[in-house]
Amino acid sequence: MMDPRGILFDLDGVIYEGNSLIPGSVEALNKIKLAKIPYHFITNTTRMTKNDLVVFLKGMGLNVAPESVFSAPQVALEYCKLKGYKKISLIVPDPKMEQDFSSFQQVDINPDAIVLGDMGQFFTFELLNQLFNKAINGSQIVAMHKNRYWKSDVGLTIDLGTFVAALEYASGKSAAVMGKPDPNMFHLAAELWNVPPDSVIVIGDDIEGDIFGAQNAGMKSVLVKTGKFREDVLAQSKIKPDYIIESVANLPSLLRLS
Repeated sequence: MMDPRGILFDLDGVIYEGNSLIPGSVEALNKIKLAKIPYHFITNTTRMTKNDLVVFLKGMGLNVAPESVFSAPQVALEYCKLKGYKKISLIVPDPKMEQDFSSFQQVDINPDAIVLGDMGQFFTFELLNQLFNKAINGSQIVAMHKNRYWKSDVGLTIDLGTFVAALEYASGKSAAVMGKPDPNMFHLAAELWNVPPDSVIVIGDDIEGDIFGAQNAGMKSVLVKTGKFREDVLAQSKIKPDYIIESVANLPSLLRLS
């Protein structure tokens, strides 16, 4: 096993599931901290602000510094700034996220871009049709991610990617996709360490978002069999992780940490 100079952890499905931490996750993070290996968290979660996510994790017993979390909405924000957008239509379930995008004029008519998060049960025909009409009239679709599904409290649940694909099909326009598996998110999260990408390992439960994303970013990958992991998906996929472990609790052993 390589001696990593940095570790990027997915959160949902790796560190926690539902409203509970994965057994052994805190102990694993403590051992990595004792070994003085820097780590950050990368997440495609768009249903809450980063600050609320930090509070959510603390409520489960995991203290995380906000600056150690890199989220898909954060990447979308930087992308919109880079593109020079002035007016956006922000479609997210948590109105508090509007404050994060306060540097843009938020409009309902003729936005430069539709910035789209996972609306879950609030994705209605009416909403999708409104977004479709904005797209065909010139608005760019900026998807915070394009995950197929995630593991919720009720089991596997379709995710934002389902609705992004519908909008792309109907409008004939391709969305600009932020978050994992885009390599920019991985590079952004590891930037402060100033280390070669191949010395960083990514721990995830999603063969496409985490493992394929890590490979695109030139990083090593470790797939955990928790969260949305499915044996049949792994068997059928052409994407092969560098390592597979039962859960994040087994990571210290893989890294030969005491």
